[in-house]
Amino acid sequence: MAKVIVMPKLGYTQDTGAIAAWLKAEGDTVERGEALFDVHTDKSVVTVESSAAGTLLKIALEPEVTVPVLTPVCVIGEPGEDAEAALKNHKQLEVADKQDDGLDDLDEEETTEAAPADVDVKDLKITPRAKKYIQENNIDMASVAQIEGTGYEGGICEKDVKASPLAKKIAAKEGVDLSTVKGTGVNGKVMKKDVKAAAAAQKAAAPAAAPAPESKDDLMIAETKPYAGVRKIIGDRLSQSKFTAPHLYFTDSIDMTEFFAFRKMINDMGDVKIAASDLFIKAASKCLVKFPEMNSSLQGDQVITYKSTNVGMAVAGDNGLIVPVVKNAQSKTLSEIASETRDLVSRAQAGRLAMDEYSGGTFSISNLGMFGIGNFTAIINPPEAGILSISSVRKTPVVMPDADGNDTIVIRPMMNVQLSVDHRIIDGLLASQFVEYFKELLENPIKILM
Repeated sequence: MAKVIVMPKLGYTQDTGAIAAWLKAEGDTVERGEALFDVHTDKSVVTVESSAAGTLLKIALEPEVTVPVLTPVCVIGEPGEDAEAALKNHKQLEVADKQDDGLDDLDEEETTEAAPADVDVKDLKITPRAKKYIQENNIDMASVAQIEGTGYEGGICEKDVKASPLAKKIAAKEGVDLSTVKGTGVNGKVMKKDVKAAAAAQKAAAPAAAPAPESKDDLMIAETKPYAGVRKIIGDRLSQSKFTAPHLYFTDSIDMTEFFAFRKMINDMGDVKIAASDLFIKAASKCLVKFPEMNSSLQGDQVITYKSTNVGMAVAGDNGLIVPVVKNAQSKTLSEIASETRDLVSRAQAGRLAMDEYSGGTFSISNLGMFGIGNFTAIINPPEAGILSISSVRKTPVVMPDADGNDTIVIRPMMNVQLSVDHRIIDGLLASQFVEYFKELLENPIKILM
């Protein structure tokens, strides 16, 4: 029997996808587990293997067309089978499923699939606030187990429990912040009508749109494209970070004279070429070990401090900004970090990173020095507590003592760094100590390896 293959959902945040390239053509024989097509996800390109064996009867989606996940993309079956009939039958089953779910007429009687009665809250990935809400309101754990969490790495948050599935869908569509909606359901649960009322109030309060230009010559549009995919993911995450975490900034200048001499020496001696960014990662890891409170995150009402120093490095690729992560940097040699970063950056720029390679960071570095930027401010990559901005090295006149202790003006290669921290959990003294220790390591680079 012919099988319909759909656009896969490859991550918690992925709602859409697009075929990057078909690896098989119509009429080709396909084995189960064989590479079938490449798909653009929110942040990378992933090769998808076939879940069926047979002949590729029909390609239903052309490359570079963005569609919702679970949209049919092709049909695999035996030669002579009717691919169009298989697609039509698949669509009819989808309609029947939606009618069974009652999504068209569902109002306050929203349900979820049954789950095992012995589900325990400790078996679920759930925030402390959500756990407290469940316990205080005696909510059935069987229904909680079916909730798709919207928190970090798919964790179930309080708002996920307090809002019905349909209410969450409508809120996402209408751009309503569920945390601001008062629920009228059982135990204060946010229902469909609550979100619709909030959306109506939000639209009524919105300022009137600016009048359209009288003539097309007044505003010449070069291009219009959807705000979606990786650009939307970046925007949503950074907006959440900026408007949720109060940012505090700490800036200093670093004399890079000894740093460059040290890097030249180790590159002359070693087989693996060490980039400046490799030394930055190792130095940041050393700082995180010395000041473990910086290696933390605020999740719900819990401050989590990590033993691993997983340092992310912002990389601009064809699909937008992505932050590959060097994990457990504290236990890796400089050569190991150099080899890993070279591979990660190369595949990040090509959009070929696996999801676990750009998630799980505990601290990030954003280096724009190669672009000649003198100073800039970076937004924290949630749920991390800090990000270090590194700018270009510039020859700068500075005041330094001479051999006799007298002040003299000399020209030095100086580099600005700026640390952005989440002021909810990081205080100014700790952030200052972190920056000054990072400066000490770069101005005395042998200490990075000690």
